[in-house]
Amino acid sequence: MRRVLISHISLLIVIVLLILGLTSCTTVITPNTGIVTITLDISEIGPIMGVDLERPIKNYYVYMDDVYQGTMTSSGALTLEDVPLGSHNFEASDYVLNGDSFNLCDDGDTQKEVKFPVNGYSYCYGSVIYKVKLGINYVTIPVSCYSSIIIE
Repeated sequence: MRRVLISHISLLIVIVLLILGLTSCTTVITPNTGIVTITLDISEIGPIMGVDLERPIKNYYVYMDDVYQGTMTSSGALTLEDVPLGSHNFEASDYVLNGDSFNLCDDGDTQKEVKFPVNGYSYCYGSVIYKVKLGINYVTIPVSCYSSIIIE
């Protein structure tokens, strides 16, 4: 009788431990976000001139839904983590002011070269709307660059 009682108590303890072990399992909730890797497809309209010495050449400022996300170069990529699922507007822009002077021609009266101050700007901009899905997303922003030269 004692053996039967010990076996029933042991069986009861095993059942209680199994019930507690199985009910403590939690389900894993996947986050409603994705990872976005951004690259640029740059097309230049006209020559791009000059260098802004205040910052490195060709920095593109990247925005998602009008919120600054980071800076990237034309040949690099920018990765954003934990991007909410759904449609987002991605933008990239670069604005460079520059100036220089060039010896453009000879002055007919004095036979000297004449220096003209040349100022200009280069502006690059592109945007794309992309629907972010769960997992890794690859977004390419088409960027067009424009330049203007002003001779004073």
